[in-house]
Amino acid sequence: MGTLVCTIELDKVKGITVTVDNADANIVQTVTMDGTAITLKVAGPSDTSTVVQKADSIVVTVKDFKVDAQTITLLSKGTSEWTSQDTLKVTSTKDMSLTTQAKLTQTATQDASISSSAKVNVEATAALALKGLTASMEATGGEAKIEGLTLKAAGKTDTQVTGLNVKVAGQAALDLEAQGMANLKASGITSVSGALVKLG
Repeated sequence: MGTLVCTIELDKVKGITVTVDNADANIVQTVTMDGTAITLKVAGPSDTSTVVQKADSIVVTVKDFKVDAQTITLLSKGTSEWTSQDTLKVTSTKDMSLTTQAKLTQTATQDASISSSAKVNVEATAALALKGLTASMEATGGEAKIEGLTLKAAGKTDTQVTGLNVKVAGQAALDLEAQGMANLKASGITSVSGALVKLG
């Protein structure tokens, strides 16, 4: 590195300006204290970074900003906002939690997905609603179970229940009813039995 040119300017109106000029690297470092703000500026051949500190704010403007610390704590007494104009990625090598004492809203204008290599639990102490233009649920390796105090399944046009073996059982009563035609058909034996059987 060649010789640096260092200057200090004292002005009763403009304050203090300290400048370090590295002509070989085309880099100029400037520290300015004007009585209102402290400004740190590094100007290079293609990029410039600045830090402006005032009594109520600190603004950092830089192409690449990194913080390397063992622990980081951020506390905001007012509204906090984080905006990325490109991809935003949050990664943890251990457990991660997202908690709010009020309402939580997650929105995506394109596809959204939640996946886990282990279990996924979705639980609500009040109502739980799942809605989509089309909906499907599949258990690829075992039983698929739906349980509730009252269970209702309704199709606005058609309702189909299909399986290799299908069983419908009622512990107290079982009602099968159609407003129009009702068909009971089997390609093999059809059996109707009970302590009392009434047809017609």
